[in-house]
Amino acid sequence: MADEQSIIIKRLTKCPHCAHGGAWKVAFADFMTAAMAFFLMLWVLSGVNDDEMKAMAEYFRDPSVIEASPNVLVKSKEAGQSSNSVIDMGGFKDAPQHSEDDGKLIDAAEKKAEAAQMLDLKQQIDQKIDQSPELKDLKNQLKIDLTPNGLQIQVLDDRKKPMFESGVDLPKDYAAKLLEQVGQVLSKTQNRISIAGHTDSSSYHSNAAYTNWELSADRANAARRLLIEGGVNPKKIAQVVGLSDTVPFDKENPYNPRNRRISIVVLNKEAEDRLKSLSDAPGVEDLSKDLSKSPETQTTTDATKPQVNPVQEPISPPVTGTPASH
Repeated sequence: MADEQSIIIKRLTKCPHCAHGGAWKVAFADFMTAAMAFFLMLWVLSGVNDDEMKAMAEYFRDPSVIEASPNVLVKSKEAGQSSNSVIDMGGFKDAPQHSEDDGKLIDAAEKKAEAAQMLDLKQQIDQKIDQSPELKDLKNQLKIDLTPNGLQIQVLDDRKKPMFESGVDLPKDYAAKLLEQVGQVLSKTQNRISIAGHTDSSSYHSNAAYTNWELSADRANAARRLLIEGGVNPKKIAQVVGLSDTVPFDKENPYNPRNRRISIVVLNKEAEDRLKSLSDAPGVEDLSKDLSKSPETQTTTDATKPQVNPVQEPISPPVTGTPASH
């Protein structure tokens, strides 16, 4: 009996309110949550293209780029422009939003394309003149510039080689051919065209009814006819004006022969809109009609209008003079 081992039995007493030692379950739940989030991210990224991936990378690199707009996720530091590319995460699509920057970018692109078109017209005119041995000598009398109003083509006069007969609107043969060649090139453009005639300060006699104003307007109209003969659509002519000697080419010498010129402007969109706004403005006749419709104006006019018989004066023929040089 003394050699037998004692058997000790321990009985555990269960405590319903004591801790069960399950802290590992919390850690396991955190791990499963992180794993689910990781695999969910991999699943989302599997359907993202390279551009959207760059957008997300740029966002995490510089989150401040979205402060201006909730839809802007990419900002190009090289071009200084933003992109409205939004990563499609499903769900309902928001209505498209157009910012002022979008409008400015569109306007800038249109102006750039329009300027490129104007430069192309300039190259075509230069090439056209170079191909003609007769007109090649007139190249120094042809000045082409890109201005804020569009492409300006100026046909300048010269003391040794005038473009028009003295004092009249009859162009020389080489001037007529030059304007027709210019018209052939301008016939390809969809922009509208403005034509202005200019003279120097050499005036007619003081009692002459035909002045530099009429002469500059007639020469501008003669240029219009030659451009149309070259192929320009008559409906593309926006205006034909005579400016006399008010806009000299040589401001220091108003008698310089180069002040006698024809100015042709291929109008850009801004210049055409400005010209249209001027033509749409109410004139004196429109204002007079509006005033005549007023009851008070009609009563006052009827009471104060004198009863006289109209008198027709004979129209005398204009007196022409001979200028020193035009």
